[in-house]
Amino acid sequence: MATAAPSAVGPVHSDIDSTAAIALVVHRATADEPTDRPFVRDVSKIFFELKQRGLTFRDLGLRKIPRGYYSEDVEGFVGQLLSMGYARERSPIRLTEAGKAFCETIVREEKNQAEMTRLRTELEKLMREHSAAP
Repeated sequence: MATAAPSAVGPVHSDIDSTAAIALVVHRATADEPTDRPFVRDVSKIFFELKQRGLTFRDLGLRKIPRGYYSEDVEGFVGQLLSMGYARERSPIRLTEAGKAFCETIVREEKNQAEMTRLRTELEKLMREHSAAP
């Protein structure tokens, strides 16, 4: 199982496809239908926090920007959802029912379900912490 501990050759990355990870995080971040979020920067921040917890993804670009974090991969995924009719809005992100089902399918089709379970567990912990914060 992947960890974030650096080795002699660098950090160990999860072998989950980044699209599956993005689908899971976007679906979960929009699940409660909040009115003020999530934006791409919010989803990107979740990935940064997951990275701090030892979950890194080889093909997920993430960078710090003046007021938070940004991922072109997250932006691209949301843009694709919008162009396919699976999202109603980009900012904040609003999925349609078909978009939610599409994200669930992507997550379900990921080959490494053990690692997806690990990601889901850490994501749920993180979301609980966010909802408990003032």
